[in-house]
Amino acid sequence: MLALYPSNKLEHLSFLLTTLIKHQPNGVFTPETILVESPGMQHWVSMQLAKEQGVAMNLDFPLPVRFMWNTARLVLGKDKVPKQSPYRREVLVWRIDALLLEASGLEGSGRETSLQSMAAFEQVNKYWLQAGSEQEQGVQRLQLATALADVYEQYLLYRPDWLFAWEENQRKTNDESEIWQSEIWRHLAKQEPLHPARLHQLTLTALNNGDHLKSGDNELPKRIVVFAINTMAPQLIAFFDALAAHIDIHIFHLNPSVNYWGDAKSDSELARQLRIDGLEKWMQQDQSNPLLGNLGQQGRELFNLLTDLETFEVSAFDAPIPADSETGETLLLNQIHNDILEALPAMPFASIQSTEPDTTDNADDSVTIMCTHSALREVQVLHDHLLHWLSQDSSRTPSDVLVMCPAIENYAPFVDTVFHRVGTKPLGGNGPVRLPCSIADRSPMDAEPLIAAYMTLLHLPDSRFGVSDIVDYLQLDAVQKRFSIAQDDIDQMTVWLKQAHIHWGLNGSHKANVSAGATHENTYSWWWGIKRLLLGMLAPDSEGVIDNMLTIPDVEGQSTVTLGKLIHVIELLGKFATELNTPRSPNAWGADLLALRDTCFTPTKEQEHSWDLIAKVAADLSARCEEADYTYDLSLRQVRELLLSRFSSPDAGNHFMTGQVTVCSMLPMRSIPFKKVCILGLNDSEFPRKSTPLGLDLMAGPDRRVGDRSRRLEDRYLFLEAIISARESLYLSYQGNDVKNNSERQPSLVLGEFLDMLDTGYQVNIDHYLKHAPLHPFSESAFTGTLPSYETGWLRLAQSLRDAATSAPNNDTSKESSEEAGEQEHSLAPLAVDSTPENTSFQCMQVARAFSDPLAFFSQQRLGVNLSQSVTLLDNSEPFETNALVRYQVLDAMFSSSASFDDANAATLQHSDRVVQFAALRGDIPNNPVAQEELELWKESAVALTQAMGPHDAEPKRAQFAGNHFTFTASALEGGNSLMQPCAGKVNDIRALGYFMTQLVFSASDEVTPYTQYPLDIFYCDWVKGETKLMKRSFPSVDKTTACQILLSIESLFVDVLSAPTPVYSSLMSAVVSGTKKSPGTLLANKVTLPTFLASLGDHDIEDSESVDKNGGVGTGNVVDTEDTGEPGKSLVPDIRAFFASDDAERILKNWLQSSGQFTADIASNPYVKWLFPDGVSWHDMPTTHAFLLFALVANISSQEQL
Repeated sequence: MLALYPSNKLEHLSFLLTTLIKHQPNGVFTPETILVESPGMQHWVSMQLAKEQGVAMNLDFPLPVRFMWNTARLVLGKDKVPKQSPYRREVLVWRIDALLLEASGLEGSGRETSLQSMAAFEQVNKYWLQAGSEQEQGVQRLQLATALADVYEQYLLYRPDWLFAWEENQRKTNDESEIWQSEIWRHLAKQEPLHPARLHQLTLTALNNGDHLKSGDNELPKRIVVFAINTMAPQLIAFFDALAAHIDIHIFHLNPSVNYWGDAKSDSELARQLRIDGLEKWMQQDQSNPLLGNLGQQGRELFNLLTDLETFEVSAFDAPIPADSETGETLLLNQIHNDILEALPAMPFASIQSTEPDTTDNADDSVTIMCTHSALREVQVLHDHLLHWLSQDSSRTPSDVLVMCPAIENYAPFVDTVFHRVGTKPLGGNGPVRLPCSIADRSPMDAEPLIAAYMTLLHLPDSRFGVSDIVDYLQLDAVQKRFSIAQDDIDQMTVWLKQAHIHWGLNGSHKANVSAGATHENTYSWWWGIKRLLLGMLAPDSEGVIDNMLTIPDVEGQSTVTLGKLIHVIELLGKFATELNTPRSPNAWGADLLALRDTCFTPTKEQEHSWDLIAKVAADLSARCEEADYTYDLSLRQVRELLLSRFSSPDAGNHFMTGQVTVCSMLPMRSIPFKKVCILGLNDSEFPRKSTPLGLDLMAGPDRRVGDRSRRLEDRYLFLEAIISARESLYLSYQGNDVKNNSERQPSLVLGEFLDMLDTGYQVNIDHYLKHAPLHPFSESAFTGTLPSYETGWLRLAQSLRDAATSAPNNDTSKESSEEAGEQEHSLAPLAVDSTPENTSFQCMQVARAFSDPLAFFSQQRLGVNLSQSVTLLDNSEPFETNALVRYQVLDAMFSSSASFDDANAATLQHSDRVVQFAALRGDIPNNPVAQEELELWKESAVALTQAMGPHDAEPKRAQFAGNHFTFTASALEGGNSLMQPCAGKVNDIRALGYFMTQLVFSASDEVTPYTQYPLDIFYCDWVKGETKLMKRSFPSVDKTTACQILLSIESLFVDVLSAPTPVYSSLMSAVVSGTKKSPGTLLANKVTLPTFLASLGDHDIEDSESVDKNGGVGTGNVVDTEDTGEPGKSLVPDIRAFFASDDAERILKNWLQSSGQFTADIASNPYVKWLFPDGVSWHDMPTTHAFLLFALVANISSQEQL
């Protein structure tokens, strides 16, 4: 008997199945055979049976193909049919690979066969024999065998007539590849004549003749249940039909419509029919439901195949809308379900939606279509939507929610970020809320760090052993557990590796083998760096040269154990790098793959699944090759290809329906009912997903048959099933606006058809159902709509932005109101300088460097937050040329002690040789002709610069200046009639400010000595396009009173930087002061001389709103009148203020914001920068006049000459 149970709801089918098992139970020891199409459906059926019966046990869930094979064994005899099919894909791959290898006649085949003389194999063998090396050929051959196994598997199910024709040397297509495909098939069939298609034929004959076995172990089961399979090949249906004559076959079929819909047509089919039949005849036809027509072709084909069978039917359809719904109000989703059920066209209906969207709490929210800007925003908005939906009904739980997306790997990182966090709290609620979720269908390669690390180890023979790659390996929990390494140990190792200049390669020989251009030198290799560390353990506490190697004296005491662990890991990985490259038999690979796992990892509790999966894959490799009688050696690359394919396949049964929000891929038979079904990523060209058929797939031609699988049709039917499976709410999301320019983007074709149906069919107010999410999660609109965000962190930022915008002063307000508003402009109030008495002394160069990045300086000094790069960066590439930093460090080391030598030239040269030697042995300087030529130039420059400085004291002179808040300290060498200082690099604006302050501190010193009246000469080398220029920059001496006055003004600016975030960047001031020759800023800066500077400081209106007065700095009371200096000067304050109010100044600021490293375009729009500067960074955020005067004076007061 063949019984058909159609229903539009899966839970009704489950109830019917439970009733059948309850009233017609099998024997106690007889399992219930239930055919399903996916592990997810198996899990759901088991849970439903357990829920209805209290327990679900003794259930067998074979896949359809496996069931056909087992039934054939029962019908034809277990002695004639093997237990496992030799045509299973994973076995067939090795059988085909062996045939291809034997047909090639290569030395590795070891067999002489008639295949070598067959012309049919010449064409296919050309594909992989031209790959190159023997290992590359093996990989190419394995890939070809895998592709052929895939297509043969499809032929067995959907084109059995082709296979029978090929066995009779007949052709079925005009494709040239059929010639060699049929030849390979004939050899496979000759090896194993009973392939699934032949067994299907023999089984049908036996069943139809009634001569199948009925006793003992060969007895057929009492009944078979086929549950909710939405696509079946015609031969599978024929198999069930024949088997139904002997046992009961119960097909539980999810049918979306109670009426006949086998002739429903899509819009394209209707348009084609209109062109053929004409409008009048076309109008006479009955209109069907557009969703059934456009999305249901795959289900429609199965419906027609089942309709042709002689069946006993038990229907269990359920109308979503009650019979008396005409008196009530209908939700849109219920109306859609009802029209699908009745196969009715979409017609206008009276819903509870309001004319103004989102104005009532009772609005229809059964269908929501969300338009966002990015995948991250899709997940963020969905998270808030689900929290709101769950809060509306206490009976709803996270397990009632299913979230699907076309490609789970595109959304998994964002789901982890948004869902797997603690701290979100509903508005007005109490306590933290965490929305639990599980992510299913991820591939182990992407989801399991242990699997990814294991695959990385299989690339060791090809690895460069890059230093960052090894450190990444050590970061894995299973590695740390295996070698007893703590995170502190890794941090210490990272510091050592940086100091040792280890970049890549085990040793010189390994570097030469891996890279063709590398030499056999050990420099920058692991052997070289680790030996330096070991020598440092034996050497004194300072650097020294032992055996022409520079020691690193940083390993001592207990840290030697940490170094030993590092050496053990490197030696172990080097051992596997050598051993893995040797080809071996499949059985040997199975054992060695396990040994690699056990030696390099110890799993944590969370990694036990990955641990077992590696063992299973290794065991399967040897078992499948043994089944296929495959005895050839496999190379590492072939094994890697096989394992990568296995680990890249989604784990369909893992993390599905675990009592949380289920996030998964859109896979066939995900029609399991949920109260809320959400689909993300319905973007144009991304769904329905495109599947590019293999070039050798003969089924990809135009002659498609009923029942053939199609990725496009499957995805369309998946979308229809998702709509039907949503019991209370349907949520559809797509990226409808470009995240960069906000341009409109089209939704998926199926979503577009759905929207068209809502608009033209149901004629609903689309604006009620189609929502547009703001670009940023901290947008005020995200918290003011009917579906507010629940993220309290973004709420605080949104409120801060709103408050700042509300309290921001207008441009035409008075200075007094501006000052009052300025007190509330930032949430971070200015900090009193006196609150840090422990740090009151600063070197002049340290003060100058504060203006290179004042925001970072403020954060570090006042907030204790270091914004500089705190992570030790490791480079996998060795240096091939010197850089400016190394040049500066080497020259600075040369200058550091040259003053102590009597014979400056000879001593400097000798000292330079030692500095260069240490730099080279340290790894700072590569060993190549170009670098050596540069070194000679450096030494010559150091000698010339020392000679140009002339005689000078060995010990530097020191001075200090006590200001209102801080003490500035300075040091310089005394020589002749000037102070002097060698500089290893070019004197930029920061160094110039530091040297100028140094000269001022000496001039303002209370100690009266001759050198307090000396100018300060800076000797440096200017490196321009490979040429070296010896330069001298001189800062003139000033009188003590003037020096004190200028230093107090600098202290005032320094107080601003330490009191609050003040973006007075030196690079910005330099862009104003040192622009083009005719720029207004440069012309104005050229007018700043010492007299005009002092006159401007004495101007009572210099900075009405700047901190120069309010912080107790250089107010007018502290300024010495310019008349007392004897040098007349004119205040430039009005001109400076007029300039900074001009368009030229705004243009300079805008260009700087877009090009500066501190404020790139992305960082300038960062929400936290917006929090500090709500109206954007502007000239009003800094003491512009004061800073302009200072940097202009520094640029103009010094003189420069080439020596």
